[in-house]
Amino acid sequence: MSDRRDDSMMIEGRVAPGLGASRALHITFSVGPDEPLAVGVQGAGNGVGARAAILFGLQNVGVGRHLLTYTDGSVVWVDSHRDMPTVVSRGDGAAIGKIVRAETSTAVGATAGTLFHFVPDPEHRDTADLFHLLVLDRMGEEAGRLDVVRTVAGWSAGRLANGAGGTFLWWDRTGPPLRVPILGTRLVIGHALDKTERDVLLAACVDIALGLRPYVGAMK
Repeated sequence: MSDRRDDSMMIEGRVAPGLGASRALHITFSVGPDEPLAVGVQGAGNGVGARAAILFGLQNVGVGRHLLTYTDGSVVWVDSHRDMPTVVSRGDGAAIGKIVRAETSTAVGATAGTLFHFVPDPEHRDTADLFHLLVLDRMGEEAGRLDVVRTVAGWSAGRLANGAGGTFLWWDRTGPPLRVPILGTRLVIGHALDKTERDVLLAACVDIALGLRPYVGAMK
């Protein structure tokens, strides 16, 4: 079990190749060892032509309609666009929100206004292994941290700590190399998430890892 204090939590997402005949990449989110939370699948909602490109290995990451399925069976769609905001919705089509990308990025809820801002972490320099982002709340206060893992070494390149000084020990593992630009994400949030916050943050991780969308200027 991860070493947690207060209501903070860590969600790790690891990219892996598709299983069986499918070549679609997926990203598996966990909150601890053997504690799966959800799986995102690349381009599951794409049109026939785009799905065929994935099947025959002509496209392995990029914009499209990605599917996020939680262990309880609930579904979130992540519509990742090249030059437009990313749209996040539920399985029944109900809007959750959207994510507007620029030099920094902002997640806006369908009914609750601004949810999060994604900005560079001024305390950590981006490297070949990791992009370091801060997650700010609607008031501009730090709500969490997001590492975007670029190489195998990035999985063990450092530690994320919560505001109370607790560190998360269980994720200090490497993984296999993949021929993709992003190997996964590590998110630490300092408070318990409601359903909308959780869905938007995981959608952002899917958008970054499978959609290859840049959330800060350094990622372009």
